[in-house]
Amino acid sequence: MINMFNIFSWLGLKKRSNININSMTINDYYDRLKTIALSLFEWKGLPDSCNSRFLELTLYTYGRALFIEDPTTGFLNMRCTPSGRLNHYDEPVSYTAYSTIYHKEFLRDECVLIRNNLLEKPTENTVLLFSTRLTEAERTIDTNIKAQKTPVLIRCDDKDRLTMQNLYKKYDGNEPFILGGKALNLDGLKVLKTDAPFVADKLQVYKRQIWNEALTFFGVNNANTEKRERLITDEVKSNEEIIFLNSESMLLTRQQAAEDINKKYGLNVSVEKRNLSVEEIEEKGEGEDGEIYD
Repeated sequence: MINMFNIFSWLGLKKRSNININSMTINDYYDRLKTIALSLFEWKGLPDSCNSRFLELTLYTYGRALFIEDPTTGFLNMRCTPSGRLNHYDEPVSYTAYSTIYHKEFLRDECVLIRNNLLEKPTENTVLLFSTRLTEAERTIDTNIKAQKTPVLIRCDDKDRLTMQNLYKKYDGNEPFILGGKALNLDGLKVLKTDAPFVADKLQVYKRQIWNEALTFFGVNNANTEKRERLITDEVKSNEEIIFLNSESMLLTRQQAAEDINKKYGLNVSVEKRNLSVEEIEEKGEGEDGEIYD
């Protein structure tokens, strides 16, 4: 029998520890944004011995990758690290190509370096920042909604603390209960209202703005606002220019690498920006070929 996800077990986990929910939330946002990042570019014409998914994953995580021709295995795209001295332009004269089962050094003119961007910086750093900000917004929304459900503080004697905690758990778990009992001291019991304001709707707008900012970073077209119809022409044009620049900053280094590969090895490799729409990203969260990139 196939094991199915047990929502009741998950709810029990939620009650036991909010730390688990915090971790689940940030991991979820991280995976969503990572999926988008790995789906941005489409490589064409790579030799069968190469792997475009591994290539984009390497650029995403390390900021650079190496295209090599191994005498035994043929063309490969590998992780790499600079090795040896620097030339006049502060560029390494050699690189070490590696993976889990591969490790070999190549001179600079024996391989082609593929940069994630001109700074050779990984995308992962920015994704981690956006994931953290989205998680803060999401969990604050959860806390604010919870405050609407339980807008009270209970003050009682120390000897009644455990009893009140158990009763409050029933209240928090949407379970009706009857308060009573001779042993329960009601004289020292006081309930204080917190009157927490409802701001979840405003936080939802803020969270959406962070998400749109992340899409802008990826070069994915979006209005970057909750009120698209109110945008003036200059605002739309300005946002489109930022989106274009962000997209081109990662595309041009890939295209330069493809050109160098073709020139050095006589291949016909090309790379294009996928035409991802906001709807495709939010509904599918997967690549053009249907493969989930994780």
